[in-house]
Amino acid sequence: MNKKIVVAIILGFIFLTACEKDNEQEANDAVQSEESFHTTIVGGRVGGAWSVFAEGIAESIRRENEGAIITVEPGGIVENPLAVATGIVPYGLSYAMTSYAAYSGEEPYDQPYEDIRAVSVVIPANYYQFIIAADVPYNSFEELIELKAPIRLAVDQKGAAGEIITRKVLQAYGISYDDIIAWGGSVDYLSGSKTFEMMADNRIDASGDAVSAPSSDIMEASALMRLKLLELDEHVIERVSEKLGMDAGTINASAYSFLQEDIATVSTPAILIANKEVPEEEVYQITKAIYENFDYLRTVHKEFYNLSADNIMKVGNVPLHPGAEKFFREKGLLP
Repeated sequence: MNKKIVVAIILGFIFLTACEKDNEQEANDAVQSEESFHTTIVGGRVGGAWSVFAEGIAESIRRENEGAIITVEPGGIVENPLAVATGIVPYGLSYAMTSYAAYSGEEPYDQPYEDIRAVSVVIPANYYQFIIAADVPYNSFEELIELKAPIRLAVDQKGAAGEIITRKVLQAYGISYDDIIAWGGSVDYLSGSKTFEMMADNRIDASGDAVSAPSSDIMEASALMRLKLLELDEHVIERVSEKLGMDAGTINASAYSFLQEDIATVSTPAILIANKEVPEEEVYQITKAIYENFDYLRTVHKEFYNLSADNIMKVGNVPLHPGAEKFFREKGLLP
């Protein structure tokens, strides 16, 4: 056979083989693309800390899963468990407390939403903080009640997490909003920023909410006025924790310049939740992505500095999603 023909055949064979490999690679890439995550996480209001938390989690997933498309949408602490449980979105952020309230059908939810599953802790602790103006004539809940002080109290919107905790704390001490009003006080439902604005104008005496410690709102307010933080009695901590699925917590004196000692209170973590129908392997990979990106998350927000292998699985009373449970067992974080 002519050598030129042989060479041409060999070159043609090489060319066809290369084309087949390219086609095979393109097919593999297409399959990989189809298998990449394309999902949604609801966080908090636009520009707020919770939207930053959600975007940090989303970017962690993208970093570990090439081609992943993770959309972050605005939401709310109370609204997100309902959206996840009903399948409007697959993932969301909320308190462990509110997630369990939705799961079990407790206030502010009107029925159990049992399709909620926990994935991981995002922010290990949000502390209940009952802040009062420094010039009020009491330094404890017990003194407040003994004096029947006409306290001008501000709480979040009715049914919001902070409002529910405040109401349950007062009930654990044996008083109610009606008692405060009967003593000549008042109860107003206000946002955090409006509360501290009115406190600075001497129109509000106290406010209670579950927030990080330190809280940026409280720090800013303390620069304008003198403040005090009331401690909770240990029996009140036990009752509120049992009722709301919260934990005992301690606010370190170093959190605020106006504190002289540590403050005992209740706390709840912020967690990532998922609908139970989300595939096990997907949740496994998302849990793994969060676990593998602690260092990155600490560059996103200072609240992530407290997230670690020791507490990432401490999601409260909501059942773990099987995908998350599988990952935590592999890491030896669960029995």
